[in-house]
Amino acid sequence: MTINLHDITGQESGIILVETDDGRHKNVVVNWGGYDGLPYYLLSEPVFLQPEDVRVETERIHSGALNDEIAHDGLEDWNPLDDDLDSDEPCDVYPLSNGWVVVAPKNWN
Repeated sequence: MTINLHDITGQESGIILVETDDGRHKNVVVNWGGYDGLPYYLLSEPVFLQPEDVRVETERIHSGALNDEIAHDGLEDWNPLDDDLDSDEPCDVYPLSNGWVVVAPKNWN
């Protein structure tokens, strides 16, 4: 199954909460544009890979406020443009079956 974040969210960018080996999440701000797959970081640039058997958990999709939905696990954010992740702007949240979460702020694109 091909996963395309633009098709899922209708946006070109947002935040992905990447689950680490210890179960915590790291906020990764990314422009996924028209790429297929999920971004994995090697050095400083994302490489989009198509994971097997990852799907959106549609029953868990919901709306919220950005600051309430991002991770607060004490890990350093990957946020090269220093976007404001502490805002209360509205967002849509798309949990993935691999433990990652895609957060799409409504005012981003």
